[in-house]
Amino acid sequence: MKQTIWTQRYDINSIVLNHRKRLGLVGLLKILQDTAWTHANHLGHGFDDMLSRNTIWVLTRQKLAMTDWPGWGDIVDIRTWVRPITGPLAQRDYEIFCGDRKLGEGTASWLTLDQTTRRPMKLSLTESDTICRGDGTLATTPEKIAMRPDLTVTATIPARISDLDVNGHVNNVCYAQWILDSLPLEDHSAYRMSEYEINFLGESRLGDNVALEREDLPPSPTAPVRLHFQGKRDSDSTALFAARIGVTPAA
Repeated sequence: MKQTIWTQRYDINSIVLNHRKRLGLVGLLKILQDTAWTHANHLGHGFDDMLSRNTIWVLTRQKLAMTDWPGWGDIVDIRTWVRPITGPLAQRDYEIFCGDRKLGEGTASWLTLDQTTRRPMKLSLTESDTICRGDGTLATTPEKIAMRPDLTVTATIPARISDLDVNGHVNNVCYAQWILDSLPLEDHSAYRMSEYEINFLGESRLGDNVALEREDLPPSPTAPVRLHFQGKRDSDSTALFAARIGVTPAA
């Protein structure tokens, strides 16, 4: 019997730690991606299942909100499910628990593409009622993030072999890593991330150079702050992603 609500457990170990000995954004995104992959396989709509239909999943938007981050040695449970599907988009919800304490939640929007033409395809899921959760879904939905003309380039990043995913383009997690790497270490130490949201606007492939643009933190903020980031292909200025993070001063 197919499980519409899937729970997967992870140890917080050195593989996913950041420099503060806590689960970091990049480590969490990898865990969420792995959980989604496993659940999709269980439901019969994993990578190989999609390829057999000449289709692929592509992540288009993602939103994450965290109240706390687990530390080294903690154990987290990821609960995930797919919302009722309409059109070509599938919305997947996540909840992150450490014991009985809920640390965060998020939603990801996945688009089905024809593998050959790269055009969106309407999902044909006759068993939708048996693989989707009809009630209890999260209220959050990833929003459209507009590109901004007022930002300046802070880094130009080459897309390398290690950045590629199984579809041959830059893995979504790499954009989060590039965003974090663009901030100075003192910002990582002085602030704690509470929100992450991103729109994936174009494919980046091996050999591309990505111009990363961002805004700076205001001096000595005492309240939560949201920062905008965006990336463009350096050769033709094609928009690749637009993102924002929310940070609060560290206690």
